[in-house]
Amino acid sequence: MRLLCIAAILTFNLQISASPAEDTHRSIREAYASNDLAAVTLQLTQLRDADPRSFVANNYDYLLARTAERTGDFAAAMASYQSVADRGSILKEYALYRMAMIAGASGNHMLERLFLMQLVAIFPESLLARAADARFARSYTESGNYRFVVDGGRLPAISADPGNFFPSVTANSLIRKELAIRAKAHLQLGDTERARSAFAELTEGTDDPSQPDDLALEGVRGLDVIDRTVGGEGLKTPRLAASEHLRRAAVYQFNRQFVEARGHYLAVVNDHSSDQSIPDAMYMIGRGHAQRSEFADAIVWFERLLERFPDHPSAKDALLHAASAYARNGKYRESIARYQRYIERYPDDASVDRAYLNPVDILRDQRQDTEALRRAAETQARFRGKVGEAQALFAEARIYLAREDWEKAIDTLQRSMPLADLGEARVPGGTNRAEVRFLIAFSLERVGRVSEAISQYLAIADGRREYYGWRATERLRELAVNESTRPAVTAALAALSADLNSKDADTRRKAIQSAIRMTIDEGARERLLNSLREVYAELPAYSKLPRFTFVDRSRKEPAEKPKRQTGAARHRRIAEELLFLGLYDEAAPELEAGRLPASPDDRYTLAVVYTRGGKAYRGFDLIEPLWRNVPADFQIELIPADAAELLFPVPYADHILASALPQSLDPRFITAIMRQESGFRPDARSNAAARGLMQFISSTAERIAGELGRKNFDQDDLYDPATAILFGSQYAGGLLRLFPNQYQAAAASYNGGEENMKRWIGRASSDLPDRYVPEIAYSQTKDYVYKVMANYRVYRTLYDDKLKLR
Repeated sequence: MRLLCIAAILTFNLQISASPAEDTHRSIREAYASNDLAAVTLQLTQLRDADPRSFVANNYDYLLARTAERTGDFAAAMASYQSVADRGSILKEYALYRMAMIAGASGNHMLERLFLMQLVAIFPESLLARAADARFARSYTESGNYRFVVDGGRLPAISADPGNFFPSVTANSLIRKELAIRAKAHLQLGDTERARSAFAELTEGTDDPSQPDDLALEGVRGLDVIDRTVGGEGLKTPRLAASEHLRRAAVYQFNRQFVEARGHYLAVVNDHSSDQSIPDAMYMIGRGHAQRSEFADAIVWFERLLERFPDHPSAKDALLHAASAYARNGKYRESIARYQRYIERYPDDASVDRAYLNPVDILRDQRQDTEALRRAAETQARFRGKVGEAQALFAEARIYLAREDWEKAIDTLQRSMPLADLGEARVPGGTNRAEVRFLIAFSLERVGRVSEAISQYLAIADGRREYYGWRATERLRELAVNESTRPAVTAALAALSADLNSKDADTRRKAIQSAIRMTIDEGARERLLNSLREVYAELPAYSKLPRFTFVDRSRKEPAEKPKRQTGAARHRRIAEELLFLGLYDEAAPELEAGRLPASPDDRYTLAVVYTRGGKAYRGFDLIEPLWRNVPADFQIELIPADAAELLFPVPYADHILASALPQSLDPRFITAIMRQESGFRPDARSNAAARGLMQFISSTAERIAGELGRKNFDQDDLYDPATAILFGSQYAGGLLRLFPNQYQAAAASYNGGEENMKRWIGRASSDLPDRYVPEIAYSQTKDYVYKVMANYRVYRTLYDDKLKLR
């Protein structure tokens, strides 16, 4: 009887214990998820040798191929993919497509097309069929077979409904991409009329005509190629009607191709002497020079416009930009004179405040602080009760801060607090109440009024989006560390005693959060965080977070032998298999194509799978709007891990680590920039023609390509995540070498240019971020610094330096 009981217990234990196959699978999955590709390869090859039947039954050969491809062992990858295809695996279409991509990348376009033809013939309903069709056309183009392209070779299949699994693709963009391929093929074959028609259609088919896209740019370039060679003349800029010159120039100018735009604008000025658009063309030539930092040339064109057409509407903008260009060219007297002329000619213009305010900064650059203060006071009087008063008052405060005249700085900043409109991020040189309060506290520290400074710092709310809340917390921690100021912090903590024991939960919450900001002992901080977690549970605003349940759609257990494949619910079954292998990038579109139920949990599940597969914008777009309703001061350390994965994701972690670490760059900083620049969309394109995950404009991209030795660089390469991250890391690494350990300066330079950042640091007379960030004159750049640094702070809190959640 006793033996029977023991046997029963052993049988029960065997039933509830994981099988060796499950342990092996778990180990492989964990290694792949952590990018330990050497361990994945070792375990898979050992399993292949020890149990070949289980190896193929579970499609481990496909995972081995993916691993080999990621490590650059393309011969091994091709061999494993071929094995997957030969045995008719459920993943055969993916193996064929990946073999085609490897063949194409190596220049073997015939083999590439052979694999693609198999894919579309055997699997016409595959999600990869559209990509295969598009690749056919590019393959023939890259191999020089233009006749096949124009005679009806396979080109991207166009659908009125591109499908939910390609959210950034529209039917119009697919049609225009096909048109671009055909246009280039016609041109290569010498059929200029058909090429001209196709290129012209490209220039007119942009979804938003006010923002001509990359394909419109291809269109005008193609038209220029054709028209330069008309009659064998070989002109640098073709001879066209003035209206056509302006149309093409506008496309170039919007896409920051200023040299090409200038050619067309010059043609209007030089070849169409009676055309009414000459002043506008002259103005745009000047603007193009200014945007290329060619300020001396910009001045020439602005002054030429002002001399020839002083009453034209463009003259007003030319005068303002001429003043700015003179200042950037070091001709300060001429700059101030042009601003004065603007004030006299356009006293009631909406932009006249810049003519009053900009000379204040110009005088500061010349170290003429007394005259700068006089002008700031004059501007305050001129714009009393308007935002210009706040801008001028803040300019005055910055002068005192730079001079370390702390008492006057405090007085001036305190006079700013009651003003109704401080400008915020809407106007250049604007500020906000958090910044003003922080600078008051910072100045109070400097004059020894530490207790008052602590009160001011605590009055600035901290949270995941709060730049100055973070800076205030950092100052509080430094005060707690410093022996001379620690007693004031201790007193402030003691003053929280009554509130920490209050019966009102929200009162306790505020007290605990304040205490955490001043506590440097990690054990004490942890106890306070635990108390805060308990208090949050009592407060609906903090406890009722967006909650979802992940629905595991993968195959649950390793298979012992291959299963017979059927056609039923194919997308769902492919998704299950890819999820089983941890290949989320390919699983996500299949999961979506399987038409999951539209429950919140299913939408969340799909978002998680997309995020883990690299398309983090799908998860970010789901969770970010929901978290806007969560209090802004929610403690960062208490953000649940499942929410953090979507709200602050780390897509392309292997590319980020590979590109950032050689630059001695914190990979979390690159991720923080990516979050702000593109929201993790690799195909993002801004209205300033910045491209890709890291949003590079063409001039910066060309400079970085030169630094990296990328001789055949094309701007479209920026839509490739690996390239975008490489370029972003190279650029950010260079900025941090220019501004060592100054992440705020690097962020500001990334957005507003390093020369501007040097000027702002110069005005602050300090390389302390708390001194120079207020000097950032461009409102967009200052707001950008706030957001990137807030992101960076959160990433540093939630992730280690290898991008693993803590």
